[in-house]
Amino acid sequence: MKSLTSARQPIAELAGWLSSQKLSIAFSTYRANRLLLLGTGATENGTAPELKLQERLFDRPMGLYVAGESLWMATRSQLWRLDNHLAPGLSHGGGDRLYVPAASFVTGDVNAHELVLGAKGEPIFVNTAFSCLATVSAGCSFAPSWQPAFISKLAADDRCHLNGIALQDGIPTWASACGHSDGPSSWRHQRRDGGVLIHIPSGELAATGLSMPHSPRWHNGRLWLLNSGTGELGSVEQGRFNPLCALPGFTRGLAFSGNYAVVGLSKLRSPQFTGLALEQRLSQEGIPGGLCGLRVIDLARGTIVHSLDLPEPIDELFDVVVLPGVRQPRALELQGEELDCLVKLADQAELVHVRPKAPSGNPHQAPRPQPIGLPTPSTSPIHYQQVFHLTPASLAPYARLTYPALKAGSNALARLEGELLGLSAMANGEMVGLAIAERQAAGGASLRSLCVDPHWRRRGIGTGLLARLMRFVAQDGGGELAVSYQTTELSQAALEPMLKRLGWSKPKTEFVLLEGRAESLAAAPWAVNYPISNPYQVSAWSELSAQQQQQIKHINAPQNLLPPANQELIDLDVSIVLLHNQELVGWVLAERMKDKSLRYSSLFVAQAHRRCARGPALLAEAFKRQRQRAIPIARAAIAAENGAMIRLLKRHLKDHLTGISRARTSRALPGAQLP
Repeated sequence: MKSLTSARQPIAELAGWLSSQKLSIAFSTYRANRLLLLGTGATENGTAPELKLQERLFDRPMGLYVAGESLWMATRSQLWRLDNHLAPGLSHGGGDRLYVPAASFVTGDVNAHELVLGAKGEPIFVNTAFSCLATVSAGCSFAPSWQPAFISKLAADDRCHLNGIALQDGIPTWASACGHSDGPSSWRHQRRDGGVLIHIPSGELAATGLSMPHSPRWHNGRLWLLNSGTGELGSVEQGRFNPLCALPGFTRGLAFSGNYAVVGLSKLRSPQFTGLALEQRLSQEGIPGGLCGLRVIDLARGTIVHSLDLPEPIDELFDVVVLPGVRQPRALELQGEELDCLVKLADQAELVHVRPKAPSGNPHQAPRPQPIGLPTPSTSPIHYQQVFHLTPASLAPYARLTYPALKAGSNALARLEGELLGLSAMANGEMVGLAIAERQAAGGASLRSLCVDPHWRRRGIGTGLLARLMRFVAQDGGGELAVSYQTTELSQAALEPMLKRLGWSKPKTEFVLLEGRAESLAAAPWAVNYPISNPYQVSAWSELSAQQQQQIKHINAPQNLLPPANQELIDLDVSIVLLHNQELVGWVLAERMKDKSLRYSSLFVAQAHRRCARGPALLAEAFKRQRQRAIPIARAAIAAENGAMIRLLKRHLKDHLTGISRARTSRALPGAQLP
């Protein structure tokens, strides 16, 4: 890991605080597959403590819980108990606490989040996949112990994203969830204000209107909570969340030491974090995306007293616990010699090192197996499966694996109207590829997105996704699967060879796509070379008279170049008309887009008035007005069969554009054989 950084104070001040509080901190990051242990050690001259950080590799670690000398941890498919093997006064590698994996309970990949120990010492964990609390039991993967009253059945579809649990007087009393509906993954539609805090004994909702709440904790007679979607730490009283302070990241992971709170922060990189109030606040504060690290909060004043920012590749944290009375915690890895050779005897304080003799010959008839509990190597086989209940609204968690990007607020997402069919490629339990098709009302389906994680490309995953999607469309009602796409280096290097391999039709260019900057286009010499003078006149679209509006119906213009019935999107100042003796004979129409650009949707000049380059003159005037409006980008699409516009492109436009690409289509009959 790169060197640690402090956001507000020198590192030494955080080290000094840990030393004065006589504690250390453990925290987890499931994206980086690490348990991190933060403590202090003496500097070389012995004058002041300095931070000591150790990281250990586990498979998707999440919830942490301290019970005496043991540290419990929830991972992808196991609950781990790590026991301290150091007697008081002893050290190992400079540390005064050595956590050693001692026991694990295999639960399956149920997306276990937080965990605690019950009154009898049994682990109780938040089973997020099945929307319940659960414990371990012989003969099954888990035993459900409680579920919210609004959850109707036990099903592995993450209905409310139950994520947090808090003890009060040693009894599980409070739980947090990101939603309170009963449909599969329904919480994804409630991320902004549908979160709840639940009183476990009664099943009642103790607080509502929360934004992705996490980490409920009972401390000093008060119920504390992280309202993660707003990035706030606060307490809950009489059904209301009262924020204490706003923090520079997605808050998740909360622990206490006396009158201080330690809060974990994550960056807003997951698609699940988009559309939250926190996102807007961080942009206004000049830190879009937020920070990842720890913050120490003075509960009396609500101020940040110590900060620690973590370097890449770590960009999220899940849970945080304090280790009281520990100066420098350490842990053994699941791999390597030390775990095999370090032995603790019950009646002996010192650790024993054993050195088993190497057996003669080769005792293994196969490669040595991967230690259980570590992330699976990337050589794991690919599994393809359908993504159920896929809608434009539920696409947010998958936006990272969409191309073209179907992210919130995008034009591509707004254009989706039909039923969506999704197929995913899974490796090690993670989605590494995704194909999405939209069923068309007239029959068949259109491929809307195909993307493979960059780390998993060149392995045939994209071809496998597309081939299976073709079969899926055929089996799910038949019809033709088609694709429309823009030519880029990626589409020409990856998509088009893939279409050829799978027997699709030769891609056909439908449109030539243009993009330029208004400043450069407005500086083109057309206005000088082809001036508009009497009896011609240019007027803004907003200045058209009712009589001139009626003339549009009688002009001999192609249907696709006529003004749209709904003219709300037309930019009334940039869009202009060409008049001849006050009679309308041509126009340029531009539409305002969400990304602060203009799309030129129509250029038309009546046949009798096309001499003297009236078209380029109209465009020159429109570009001039666009520059005056400070709208930087201009775009247009020319139909491939529009010979006049193609000639205008070659003669006048191409030297002043920043990009020229093509929109192509290809079709294939479904049911092709899998490669």
